[in-house]
Amino acid sequence: MKKFIILCATLLMFGCNNSSSKKENYDTTEAGLSYLYREKSSSDLLPQDGNKLLVNVKYYDSKDSLLFNSEDYSSRFIMDFFPPVAAGTTINDAFAMMHEGDSISFRINAYNFFLAAGQKQMLSKITKTDTLRFEIRLKKILSPDIIEKEIAQKDKELKDEEEYLLADFLKNNYPELKPTKSGLYFIETQEGEGPQITKNNKVAIHYTATYINGEPIYSTYQKNDPLVFEVADPLVWPCLAEAVQYMKKGSKATIIAPSKLAAGERGDKSLKIAPRKTIIFDLELIAYK
Repeated sequence: MKKFIILCATLLMFGCNNSSSKKENYDTTEAGLSYLYREKSSSDLLPQDGNKLLVNVKYYDSKDSLLFNSEDYSSRFIMDFFPPVAAGTTINDAFAMMHEGDSISFRINAYNFFLAAGQKQMLSKITKTDTLRFEIRLKKILSPDIIEKEIAQKDKELKDEEEYLLADFLKNNYPELKPTKSGLYFIETQEGEGPQITKNNKVAIHYTATYINGEPIYSTYQKNDPLVFEVADPLVWPCLAEAVQYMKKGSKATIIAPSKLAAGERGDKSLKIAPRKTIIFDLELIAYK
C-alpha cells in the first residue's frame, strides 16, 4: 500500500482530474467507483481477507502519459488485500470487485483514496472531485499458505547460498580459522592496551563493512563518525557486541559475521542490506568507558 501512496503523490504534480483524450465509457458502481473492463476473465475467484494479490499496476496522468509501471519494480508485484470496511471508492474496493485474471481500468476519487490511506496532509492539495486513474490486472490470488511456502523456499535458497559463499571464502582465506560458540569469526590484527572490554562498558569504534564478495557497505572513517554504543544494548548487532569483548583500547580486528549475527535473516531495509548476507568488518576500538 505504501508504494501506491508514495507514487500517487507524484500524480498531483500533473493534475489529478482525469480528462483523458480517449473518450471511454466507464460504468459506475452504486458506491460511485468508475470502472471499465479491459479484459474479463471466466474465473469466479474473488479476493478474500488475508489474500495477497499478484498484480500489474499502471498509472496514467490526465494526459494519458504513463507515470508508473509496477513491472519496472518487480515482475512479482504483490499487494495485501483487506476487504473494504464500507462501500466506497478506495483501491481495495477496486480489488474487491476483481476476479482472478480480470484487467480493469478504475477512476478512483483522490480525496477518498488519500483519506483512506491515512495521508491527510495530501487532502489540502486536492479537491473532493479530483480522481486518480489506475490500470490493474489481477494475475493471481494467493492464499497465505502459498505465500509462506514461497517465502520458505526463497529463504532456503538464500540460506544455502550464504553458507556456500562463507565456506568458500573461509577455505580460500582462513582455512584454519574456527568460529566462536555463536558462529562469529574473529581475527585480531593489532593488539591493544589496558583492560579487556566487558558488557558493562560503553565503546567507540571505527569500522569498515563489506559484503563477503568485497562490495563496500559503509565506513565510519569516511566522515570521521565513529559508532558509539553500550555493549549490553540489545539493539546492537550481536557480532559487534561480541567482538569488542575480545578487544582492548587500540585493538584492531577483522570479523566475519554470518547474517544471524549481523543484519539478520531478513536483512535491514533502512541500511539497504539484503536478507541472508554475511558481512565482514574491519574494526578499531578507539575509546571506552
